[in-house]
Amino acid sequence: MSENNGLSDSEVSGQTETETLYHNSFKDMMNDVVDAGSCCECGSCVLVCPHNVIDYVDNKPKQVAKESNPFDFCGISEGVGCDVCASVCPRLWPRENHFRDAVFKDQRPYEDIFGVYRHIFVARTKRDDLKERVQDGGIVTALLAWAIENEQIDGAVVSAVGEQDKPCFPTPKVATSVEEVRQSGGSWYTYCANNLALREVQEKDLNNVAFVGVPCQITPLRKMEAMDPAFLVTEKKRAKAITRQRSFLRGYAERVKFNIGLFCTEVFTPELMTERIEKEMGIPLTEVSKFNVKGKVLIHKKDGSLETIPLQEAMDEYQRPECKHCADFSAELADIACGGVGTDQATIVVIRTEAGEQIWRDFEASGDVEVMPIEDNKRAWNILQRLARRQRNRVPKGSKRSGTSEGLPQFYGQICSAI
Repeated sequence: MSENNGLSDSEVSGQTETETLYHNSFKDMMNDVVDAGSCCECGSCVLVCPHNVIDYVDNKPKQVAKESNPFDFCGISEGVGCDVCASVCPRLWPRENHFRDAVFKDQRPYEDIFGVYRHIFVARTKRDDLKERVQDGGIVTALLAWAIENEQIDGAVVSAVGEQDKPCFPTPKVATSVEEVRQSGGSWYTYCANNLALREVQEKDLNNVAFVGVPCQITPLRKMEAMDPAFLVTEKKRAKAITRQRSFLRGYAERVKFNIGLFCTEVFTPELMTERIEKEMGIPLTEVSKFNVKGKVLIHKKDGSLETIPLQEAMDEYQRPECKHCADFSAELADIACGGVGTDQATIVVIRTEAGEQIWRDFEASGDVEVMPIEDNKRAWNILQRLARRQRNRVPKGSKRSGTSEGLPQFYGQICSAI
């Protein structure tokens, strides 16, 4: 926080902290998120910066406009005004629980501890060409493959370990073929900033993509869609600058046809791979085919054998500290949310929005998927509720601006759509 005789920036400007919630600044983001240690490393702020003030350095946003400037100084923000970056940050208000009215409005047939939903069931793919690589029921991979084959989408934002990547360390990818989708199957449990791949989506001029990400990557995507662009209008600013800033706030999300959120409790630091698995356990990362978490960390090797690590040990020693600031286990703002908790080679599927329901109905009609009632999977249902509740209660309380204090207002979406 800047030096103002002990006063916050909002107090100096004469605004209350609640009032400033509706216009978080670059300075707020760099102090209350990055410096405070809650930055989830999604990279969305870097993606939407219209003026090249920040870059993604060591997995965090860093001020690179002028080396001599303080880390929390943006000349555009404090001059003519911008703050597009802070507007999409998932670690500033509104958080997921404040955003439901903006995303779902009055289309909320059911609501539980794991969020708003229209349907919930368990499913698995029937496609043999996908089963070898996929996670649990392979639903995400199968849905994306079907959508590309049937020209529902022209690409998908995914994470995958490519030929140029280190073993077990995926990077953001834009898949435009079924084979590229297949190569993205499975989870690696190290963080991958999928939002940054939306820049490639724009460069390739793809206009109907699916976006796959963990909850802290779905939230900034929703903020790009719904945050009110009226704050961009100032007396000091020319129309050309406003147009540019609005295009960065809205443009990437406008290319996404639907999104798929992945259940996520936490991901692990790189040391789980490099220190625990490779050095201590003596398993070359080049020999690992995929990972899973089912009460234990399951390490599947290419020779067909399986090694395990106790989950509590992995969490105690290798949990990414940033994940402790996340209250969203089940991707509560996604069109479709998927995860394999409590299932055996199957996926829990939560249909949350009308867009998600429509794409799923068309996919299910293809005959590529087997669907089972959630009532026949009571263990999965109970674990989903327990993990969602535990995660929501674990987040440390902070300032109103962080979105983690009590009594914060709901966010209802943009007020002005004229710009």
